[in-house]
Amino acid sequence: MEKSNSVLVALSGGVDSSVTAFLLKEKGFEVSGIYFHLIDKEQYSKSPNSNQHDYSNNEEKVQIIAQKLNIPLYKVDYREDFRKIVILDFVEQYQKGLTPNPCIYCNEKVKFKLLLKYALQNEIKSIATGHYVKVELDRKQNKYLLKRGCDRKKEQSYFLYRISESVLAKCIFPLGNLSKRDTEKIAQEIGLKGYTLKESQEICFIPGNNYRHLITSIGKMKNNPGYFLDSEGNILGKHEGIAYYTIGQRRKIGLALNSRKYILKINPQNNSVVIGDEIELYRQEFELTDVNYIYSNPILRPTKLLVQIRYNTPAAWAMVYPKGQKELRVIFDKPQRAITPGQSAVFYDQDVVVGGGIIKPF
Repeated sequence: MEKSNSVLVALSGGVDSSVTAFLLKEKGFEVSGIYFHLIDKEQYSKSPNSNQHDYSNNEEKVQIIAQKLNIPLYKVDYREDFRKIVILDFVEQYQKGLTPNPCIYCNEKVKFKLLLKYALQNEIKSIATGHYVKVELDRKQNKYLLKRGCDRKKEQSYFLYRISESVLAKCIFPLGNLSKRDTEKIAQEIGLKGYTLKESQEICFIPGNNYRHLITSIGKMKNNPGYFLDSEGNILGKHEGIAYYTIGQRRKIGLALNSRKYILKINPQNNSVVIGDEIELYRQEFELTDVNYIYSNPILRPTKLLVQIRYNTPAAWAMVYPKGQKELRVIFDKPQRAITPGQSAVFYDQDVVVGGGIIKPF
């Protein structure tokens, strides 16, 4: 029988998830931890020139933390499914000339689904993660709202816009009202700091952020060279393949030019990459596809909202227009730099996440 104060915490071995479990236990919850084994270390350990995170330590760290907190720990080997669902999709999107955000896709398709599955199997009422976000019940509307966390530099609502309201209703996010500094201080005070993993900015399955190596090795992709073009269509040189570039990129373009040039556009139709000056990176409008709304009805009329086009980039005011089924058109008040097809754009009503979608090629 499900216990009303039971909660299943996703443990990664890092400070955020560890402190999450500690705080919930301090509040009187019956806490269990769960570790998802997602990365096949041997498969991704051969990336050249990487200061990679050693993922072989994750499970060991999680085990130690669970013992320190005196909580039961479940372990799930999900490597093969993670590879099929997240990693191969990531490679496929790059091969199409897009720049995906696998963390968003993983949260929707893997992490929260697995948390709910194992909570249900073990008769646990709630689930929790170490995300810096808040979930609040709007009693007037009887709806659960996803809101930005208090720490504006760390808050992670951008990554959770595809999580449904029904799932959010079961979520607890203890770090939503804390800063990263607060979390680290708590870990230090309770003696966990020395046992947790160092925080990494890498995508978990891309050691050293060397996505080129991943695309080549996992994608089994043959190089498909094409041409660099300027904005007027003039050929400037050859590129190695569209999968190796992203909008706004300046380094590793491989051209000797008299001034700094940036990737402006990727054209999979003719296998070309357009480069130009930084000023040309600024755009005022774009279209979204695969739009997801957390709790609201679809946008049916022009609506003024805050729109965020990538993580850790400030949201900006824009008019959002309905365009078609699960599609929207966005026009910013002011031009934005390096709007990137394949990335997510998330729209907010002040601090409340309304929804978001995938930026379409333009």
